Amino acid sequence: MRPLATWLVVGSLAVLGLFAVRDAFRGQETAASSPRPERLEKRLHAPPGGATAPPIANHVALREQLESLGVDGVLYVTNADCRRFLLELPSLVWTTPQGLPGPDCTRGTQPVVDQRFGVSAVQVAADAIEARGQGWRLRFQGNDPAFTPSGTLTFLRAGRLFEWTVHCQPGARPTTFEGWRMIKRCPHPVAGAPEQLREVVWLSDSQFAAVAGPERAASLVVVGNGVTTRIFNAVGARLGALSASPRGRYVAARVDENLVVFDLQRRGALAGGSGARAIAWSPDERFWAVAVEDSIAVFSARQPGQSAVTLPLSAFGLEWR
Repeated sequence: MRPLATWLVVGSLAVLGLFAVRDAFRGQETAASSPRPERLEKRLHAPPGGATAPPIANHVALREQLESLGVDGVLYVTNADCRRFLLELPSLVWTTPQGLPGPDCTRGTQPVVDQRFGVSAVQVAADAIEARGQGWRLRFQGNDPAFTPSGTLTFLRAGRLFEWTVHCQPGARPTTFEGWRMIKRCPHPVAGAPEQLREVVWLSDSQFAAVAGPERAASLVVVGNGVTTRIFNAVGARLGALSASPRGRYVAARVDENLVVFDLQRRGALAGGSGARAIAWSPDERFWAVAVEDSIAVFSARQPGQSAVTLPLSAFGLEWR
């Protein structure tokens, strides 16, 4: 299989319709797994990937290609056994040859974690979230938990965005969050957020990207300082599984069976394709890596339509630090 053969430039348009995306991907290879949990479970129960880090064929040539591009950092590669391996870039040296315990990838829903205050949150039922700390748990109504960069837990309830704020209104009954330290918080609607939200990912403390609208007529929007900007219309398609780059310039989303990267500065789709299992950005946002069936393709933001370097590695999860 050619590595990420279906990845291509979609084009920088302010608003794209579904049929433009479908035309772009027509005639390509088998589509990627859907972000819906019932489909993810099938994907995650793949044959075991082994307990040791695999050898990398053509190691010297690949290392030289990465060095010439200026790629650096550490790639966290999770295999089908939920084992996590750390790969140094550009040297392509495994720093954890035996692997480390990774996230519980047998579950369709993964917890979100805030390292600042030692609190995590996970969707435990269709409309219930559980926040967790050191020996402390709190269950409340809502969905799609997320943390802002400064550590505020947000969630959706009936399409509205709420936050667990420390600025409680007069007469409110605060709840004590117990992580690295104890902090009293109250749930409150986020000012300026639109309604009919389905999913949220934070770009900064004052800006977020979201899926808004009905399931097959949803839009990708960016909200900041009370202003909503529409980036993409998914007419007749499912839109979701948002993830954001470290500095908030790029957002990846599933459009039906395709993974599409959006450039929020240019307000349009940048590149996309089928067959992707996971995506991760370099900390400086100059590159991103996409895991497909039997390889990890590294792309440059300067040339998003073609892979810069293709690593012969199989992965089910990626992080780049």
